[in-house]
Amino acid sequence: MVSKLDRLMEDYHSLECEFDIDKSIEVCEEILKIDPTLIEYRENLASSYYNKKEYDKSIQIYNECLDDGEDNDTIYQMISLAYIKMNEREKAFECMKNIENEEDYLLSHLRIHKELAEYDQAIEYGDMALELNPENTNALYLMTELYDILDDGERSAFYFGELANLNPELKSLEIIKLYDMKKYKELIETFEEGKADGIFNSALEDELFNSIIGMSYFHLKQPYNSLKYLIYSDKLKGEMGKKATIAKNYFDLYEFNKAYKYLREGLEMEPLNYTLLFLMVETNYFRKEYIQAIEYANTILKNYGNEDIYRVLAAIFFDLGDIKEGWKCIYAGSSPEDYKGDYIFKITDVLSKSGQSERALNIFHILEEKIPEFPFTYIERAKHYKRIGEMDLAKKDFDKYNELWFGDDCSFEDL
Repeated sequence: MVSKLDRLMEDYHSLECEFDIDKSIEVCEEILKIDPTLIEYRENLASSYYNKKEYDKSIQIYNECLDDGEDNDTIYQMISLAYIKMNEREKAFECMKNIENEEDYLLSHLRIHKELAEYDQAIEYGDMALELNPENTNALYLMTELYDILDDGERSAFYFGELANLNPELKSLEIIKLYDMKKYKELIETFEEGKADGIFNSALEDELFNSIIGMSYFHLKQPYNSLKYLIYSDKLKGEMGKKATIAKNYFDLYEFNKAYKYLREGLEMEPLNYTLLFLMVETNYFRKEYIQAIEYANTILKNYGNEDIYRVLAAIFFDLGDIKEGWKCIYAGSSPEDYKGDYIFKITDVLSKSGQSERALNIFHILEEKIPEFPFTYIERAKHYKRIGEMDLAKKDFDKYNELWFGDDCSFEDL
């Protein structure tokens, strides 16, 4: 038969007591009525009163523990912190003198000065504690918090990284911290090392964690790796932003049909999202779905207006053989003398790299015929010719570019 004491002890370790301070105090006091010698529960009771912000009561119970011979550094640290909470600075520092262990003494000063917002002193004691023991996890955690307060993400991440090295279960939190700081390269290095050791096996079942890893690879311009994690994250929880990034990855890999699929799904969630609409115009252009591309372009022009969208429309009309309408689009929003041609060259670059040579050359020839003295047509076409192995034609265009342009020196090998 289970005794009342055993039942109360079981209750104390239940979730109800863990999340309800008053219930925890009530059960603890009942346990101590039955057996006052259970010092562990007396310390737990003092700690509960501290967490309830009844600091005088907490100090009283901690002192009772000391009177009963439970003389340890942790109690002196807690009494000191309680005095600080009560604005009794002198009593707090006097109490700390009783701490015998040097490491605990330094750690206590670190906590107290942090609590007092005396950050320079806190850091000084933190440095001393870590010099004495570089694996002091409490000191590492407090230093992380300190530098977070001081908005010094670099140092905060350093101390948290050291802490995570000692406690691998914290590595997932380190990943999140690095992501918030936009340290994608360091994040992926940490992830790859931990993944090889199996540290992230459980984290990789989580939607947010996969999203963070996928987005980090995206920022590092590694679309294949990015897709592996973002697609899984999207299956767990479909979101517009994820679908847009997945589509952009596929676009960068010139897999336009797959990009189109995710753009459609994203636009079902947010029909007028500018990023999705613009990418949809481009994607449909490269898929030769001209009617759809024009429809989405008109949606952008109606709701946002955008000069660059005219360049895509120009490319569409050039493909369709309507040169006159194409030039109207080229000059829409800018006069001929202001035209730089930069955006349409982004289009020819994608056409070239995705193996659509004839479409790229068609645009180059139209530009050359209309503005024969525009040097950048020749340098961009030279890059294309070199890419497809037409070295003589590439050299010819490169020489024409140098003839027309007197800007920075450029060698043929640099193409």
